[in-house]
Amino acid sequence: MKEILHYSSDYFTLNHTINDSPHNIDTHIHDCYELFYFISGDLTYYIEGQVYELHPHDIIITNARELHRIVFHSNDCYERKYIHFSPEYISSFQIEEYNMFHFIERRKLGYFNKISAKDVREAGIDKMWAHMEETALSHSPEKIILMKTYFIQMLINMNNIFMTYNNPLVTSQSYNQKVVAILEFINKNLDKKITLHLLETKFFVNKYYLCHIFKKSTGFTVIEYLTYKRIMWAMDLLLSGDSALDVAHRVGFGDYSTFYKAFKNITGSSPRQYCNQ
Repeated sequence: MKEILHYSSDYFTLNHTINDSPHNIDTHIHDCYELFYFISGDLTYYIEGQVYELHPHDIIITNARELHRIVFHSNDCYERKYIHFSPEYISSFQIEEYNMFHFIERRKLGYFNKISAKDVREAGIDKMWAHMEETALSHSPEKIILMKTYFIQMLINMNNIFMTYNNPLVTSQSYNQKVVAILEFINKNLDKKITLHLLETKFFVNKYYLCHIFKKSTGFTVIEYLTYKRIMWAMDLLLSGDSALDVAHRVGFGDYSTFYKAFKNITGSSPRQYCNQ
């Protein structure tokens, strides 16, 4: 992988990379927001059960609660830019009358994640992103201020685009309603025992076919999705002060050992290490 640009400051990272031999990116989440600017590659982007086919200059937005993964269909050159940021980066600019994270945070999970290349160009987001890259490479004393001002303008323009996307007159993407119903059921019942047999009975669909359409529609297996969602919930509970043992049972794991292995596999840390970090 070749890194064209890397800029990092408190609560903000800007990257531009090229990969001549891309590999599938496993299911993951970030502890921040991500803006993903697609340039080239033969891939499909999966977010929370929804499938996004990308074209050059499309932008994908994910928040810290949305599971996502990328599947590559060939070894075509993969080029992309991305920004990782936390709300603290621009907290001093937030006002009660206007929340810059409204549409990023309050979307239904997996819905309206993509800004089309057409909208990116018409809103001037591509030019603002280019300004940020130029500024990141400069050594000017006003560099940090300029980065934030360009970024804030870009977020405002994105919000304006989302306002049109959420208009009921705008035709939304077509979704597999059976899979959507299963996803909603899982997210509302993470603390309960969920099995393929239960889903088969509740949604009147053969469990083997259910696994097929779930994987095809979301890019995740049912168990993979369920496990990630439970661990995400566990991360919040641990930070609120609950003990690891209590958290394991509360988020639906039958025993602590299984919870511990899943937590460490997904986060890279044990529950204790995560809290200490």
